[in-house]
Amino acid sequence: GSKTHGSQTEETMYNLSCYTPSSFILIGIPGLEKFHIWIGIPFCLIYGVAIVGNCILLYLIAVEHSLHEPMFFFLSMLAATDLILSTATVPKLLSNLWLGSQEITFSGCLTQMFFLHFSFVVDSAILLAMAFDRYVAICFLLRYTTILTPQVIIKLVVSIIVRSFSVILPDVFLLKQLPFCGTRIIPHTYCEHIGVARLSSADISLNIWYGFAVPLMTVISDVIFIAASYTFILHAVFQLSSQGARQKALSTCGSHVCIILMFYTPAFFSILAHRFGHSVPRNVLVLFANLYVAIPSALNPVVYGSMRHTQSKTMIATFNLSSFNPGPFILLGIPGLEQFHIWIGIPFFITYLVALVSNSVLLYLISTEHSLHEPMFFFLSMLATTDLILSNTCVPKTFSIFWLGPQEITFPGCLTQMFFLHYSFAMDSAILLAMAFDRYVAICFPLRYTTILTRQIIIKIVMGIVSRSFCIIFPCVFLLKRLPFCRTLIIPHTYCEHIGVAQLACADISINTWYGFAVPLMTVTSDLILIGISYTLILCVVFKLPSRDARQKALNTCGSHVCVILIFYTPAMFSVLTHRFGHNIPHSFHILIANLYVAIPPALNPIIYGVKTKQFREKIIPLFS
Repeated sequence: GSKTHGSQTEETMYNLSCYTPSSFILIGIPGLEKFHIWIGIPFCLIYGVAIVGNCILLYLIAVEHSLHEPMFFFLSMLAATDLILSTATVPKLLSNLWLGSQEITFSGCLTQMFFLHFSFVVDSAILLAMAFDRYVAICFLLRYTTILTPQVIIKLVVSIIVRSFSVILPDVFLLKQLPFCGTRIIPHTYCEHIGVARLSSADISLNIWYGFAVPLMTVISDVIFIAASYTFILHAVFQLSSQGARQKALSTCGSHVCIILMFYTPAFFSILAHRFGHSVPRNVLVLFANLYVAIPSALNPVVYGSMRHTQSKTMIATFNLSSFNPGPFILLGIPGLEQFHIWIGIPFFITYLVALVSNSVLLYLISTEHSLHEPMFFFLSMLATTDLILSNTCVPKTFSIFWLGPQEITFPGCLTQMFFLHYSFAMDSAILLAMAFDRYVAICFPLRYTTILTRQIIIKIVMGIVSRSFCIIFPCVFLLKRLPFCRTLIIPHTYCEHIGVAQLACADISINTWYGFAVPLMTVTSDLILIGISYTLILCVVFKLPSRDARQKALNTCGSHVCVILIFYTPAMFSVLTHRFGHNIPHSFHILIANLYVAIPPALNPIIYGVKTKQFREKIIPLFS
């Protein structure tokens, strides 16, 4: 009896695992595995264009009142949906191609599949709504505002979302009711309905017919209505007496027609080839399916940006030097200490040379010496690279001011300098956190060090550092570009920094002040807290070691890192806090501290590591002997 009960329990567990599989394996592009790294590069670039292009489009439509029209509201919906579509698939594609991260949970697979198909159906419905907008604008010009009222637009939006949700949600339930007792390897880069259903050991005819017929019928009906709209539009246009009027009417539809063709042509090819193109090589199908997901999302904002004449002018005006087109700014240097500029420039020049030479030597040693190919030294090479960027962004301009007098800097040059200054600071902070995590793992889990900090984990950490820093600092550029500069263009400083430039504007800068202070400070504070936690845990482990020599050795491995942390954060925090709250402190003192914070850490970091780290001492002494 117990044996029977045991076998029934095992069978029940087996059935449960079949119906709720833990994960699937996405193998990428079959047959092209050795080219995965290279294939990932254009997809990463396309994804970057899609993110930046659609975000700019959404920003323009949000801030520019002349774009608050139905057509651009639908365009903003298209941009938002394109962001969802590309983000649902491309990051997983890149992690698959570059990191070999092929596993995806069953729930993650269903979520990805839902947003992929949902975005496609929403895009199709939005294109239909945009065609209807053009039809009303051209065929019923005088009644445009009375037909497309805010209430009508809201109803259209709600119906688009509800229809798309109703069409795609059944796919999830159709997959969840299938058993997956055989292979769980998906020969693709993302989960899509039929591709996952084919792994099931049950009858999937319902999945095939629903997954093919219902969305296809929905999209075909959209295409028919779009074609009908443009038939009426062409009929109305060719009845116009003036050739100029005909040309103008057709030009308002040009970008929309391009997007329709870009969206439907590869989509239909992908759907039909996936179901009927059995002679087409599998890698061609998968490549084409990925292009259909990535390319329209990237090209849509580009097409609208280049083909809409009136709106292109708006875009250029909005992203011009400013709404008042300021000329170059003047960087004064250190007000009140002009007579000492020449002498102040000498130590800055020496510090800059030390930073260049020492960081270059550090990078050379790490790249050529195989014994230094460890996570800690990889993070150190990142720190050296970021320090070189930080030094070259500010210091050459600084000592040119000290030696040659006040210097002009263009508005784009000022924004570029500001971006790389703050970006380098955010990067340095994140790298120091990564190095603290490395020391924590090395001391608290020495036997598991190589299994925890694998190559894939390090690449993920690096991507996280770069993307986080970019996302935090990039908005500062747009917060400055929107401001009018109709007062003085003289900056009493040696370089451009966010709040210093914003204070020259003749508009409300409260958003700049709070974003420029709160968001980066919160980020850096969180880094400091996590670094503090890491070293607290490290000290707890170190002081439990029985041998004094072991404790000394463990602490020595952290000594250089702690020195670098203190050198980096102390002047930086002082500079940030005094700039905003230290109104009684002389301005010249502010600027001196700000310049020391930019110049000294890049010069001292490699020296500290060279002196305190045994591996570097052994390599540097023969190098200069």
